Amino acid sequence: MPITSRRQYLITAGTVGALGVAGCTGGDGDGSLRVGVSQHLVGGDWVTAFYEAGELYAQEEGIEYDVVSHDQDSAQQVTDIRQFVAEGYDAIIAAPFDKAVDDAIDEAAAEDIPVFTVNDPGTTDSIKTFTAFGNAEAGETCAELMVDALEEQYPDREEYSVLHVRGAFNQQSNARTDGFDEYIGEQDHVEVVDTIQTDWSIDDSQSTTTDYLSANDPPDGIYATNMTCGIGVQNALEQLDLAAPAGDDDHIVHTQPDAGPDVNPLIEDGYIDATVDQPVHFYIPLAIKQLLDYLEDGDEALPQPGETVTEDDYSFDPVEHNGAELWSDPIWAPAEVTERDGHTHVLTAGVAVTAENVDNPGLWGNIWS
Repeated sequence: MPITSRRQYLITAGTVGALGVAGCTGGDGDGSLRVGVSQHLVGGDWVTAFYEAGELYAQEEGIEYDVVSHDQDSAQQVTDIRQFVAEGYDAIIAAPFDKAVDDAIDEAAAEDIPVFTVNDPGTTDSIKTFTAFGNAEAGETCAELMVDALEEQYPDREEYSVLHVRGAFNQQSNARTDGFDEYIGEQDHVEVVDTIQTDWSIDDSQSTTTDYLSANDPPDGIYATNMTCGIGVQNALEQLDLAAPAGDDDHIVHTQPDAGPDVNPLIEDGYIDATVDQPVHFYIPLAIKQLLDYLEDGDEALPQPGETVTEDDYSFDPVEHNGAELWSDPIWAPAEVTERDGHTHVLTAGVAVTAENVDNPGLWGNIWS
């Protein structure tokens, strides 16, 4: 079955009856579909954009939308998902913290409660679909942007040195590191002179980078594996009086996955050359569209590996939020559909953000700023 256009999901008695095949209990009795959302972080602009966009879209669809956060405690996430199952939620959207969460997802599936994952994939084939951009692909694109910026910044040099400031060893950080390193490894004129590890916090990234640059020659470029790492890097450069914008003789090229409200001004002012941003404000809305299709027409209604999902397949009516037209720019599309760990990955597009497009009102960092 081809991927259909957006369906209008009507919360009616007849629809609720149809949902019985998916284990629907009717929630609090008012006929609303109940979706439990389990995420792994508390606080921060990215997290706010992540769940708030989902909340807004759930309101558009008349869905009861309950969010719980475990703050990077996989045992708590297991408990949260089991609680959703015990309370008879109709579907679950989760960002699994690690493999320990798989058993809870399997238990939900055994109760015919479909689980869709976003941002973090999970590793069980009980997951209906996983929706997010590709971390390895983002790292690779950052490497390409790094090489381009180095050649533009220092056109007369034959070789370039790059410092890699990575995060802790988890799925996302590893993928972003691997994608970057593999591309740079193929470039004869660019060398990663060192890789230093941080805990992904701004403070640790700043102190670790400061210590390194205090003991070593400044590199030509720095790759940071996420938003907070990148901000820490810029703080370190400022602290050591090494911060200079692109085009300045002393500029150190900087690329990273993740833009955002604290990163965009650094891009605009030339201190960060380029990022690959996530369409985070589409992740949960896209998952909701898929779960509604699934509840209505079953597995065959879901995206299938090998397909390409476009904005025509999943369209959004823009709504005003924070003075912006949320979802007006479908920057998530096109999404290639692949298979990962036994389940489907809806691989959304990532957005390369430079000084030329950092003011795009469709970027989440310009909406939740």
